[in-house]
Amino acid sequence: MAVWAIADLHLSFGVPNKEMDIFGANWKEHYNKIEANWRAKITEDDLVLIPGDISWGLKLEEAKPDLDWIDKLPGTKVLLRGNHDYWWSSLKQVAQILPPSLHVIQNNIFYWKNVCIGGSRLWDSWEYNFNKYIPYNENPASNKLTYQEKPDDPSQRDKIFERELIRLETSLKTLDQKADYRIAMTHYPPISADLKPSRASEILEEYNVNVCVFGHLHNVVHTHDPLFGTRNNVQYILTAADYLNFDPILLGGIAP
Repeated sequence: MAVWAIADLHLSFGVPNKEMDIFGANWKEHYNKIEANWRAKITEDDLVLIPGDISWGLKLEEAKPDLDWIDKLPGTKVLLRGNHDYWWSSLKQVAQILPPSLHVIQNNIFYWKNVCIGGSRLWDSWEYNFNKYIPYNENPASNKLTYQEKPDDPSQRDKIFERELIRLETSLKTLDQKADYRIAMTHYPPISADLKPSRASEILEEYNVNVCVFGHLHNVVHTHDPLFGTRNNVQYILTAADYLNFDPILLGGIAP
């Protein structure tokens, strides 16, 4: 058994007008790259974490082809909602359309063999930003966004973040402290790239999380300075698909 992670699949099999190659040549048919890399190393006995931005569908029926595509890939998968997962409504409604190999985290935990997983989406925070690592490019799809996709009112940012912190703690407080390995999934980064403490990182430490995987950051410039790492026994791993070159990353240190 092994545990892998890859975020920001941004699939659009149910809404083909949402192809990702408008964001750069590296995104052209990116799903084929993901599938090839996935099948090359992930087995049915493995676990794959997908922390957000899974499907461009706005409705459950539009996301269903993307979920079915993921289901056909090897392994057990655990999904977390991202900021672009507009199809994701209530846990009950999502659970009704989930294929058998997919599971979701929403105010709950998922236990798999000796591994216990929790988390929440989080949101933008005033505590840190990543402008140093991401060059600004105007969003080529900005004039095509629907009402539902337009950014939230900035004045609501703090309220949303506070609510997400509550959801993070609600999930993590039920982690099995006897599990051999405890994982948190967030969509937004829970800490700055240089690992300065944050309100989210304090929660992760309080509940003895071993590793936190997250995505959301795109077009990140690869520098000689390490991004993220380990702080107070919590390892932070950026797993955005384009950052990983569409190749799922293996989480180390998990005993079989």
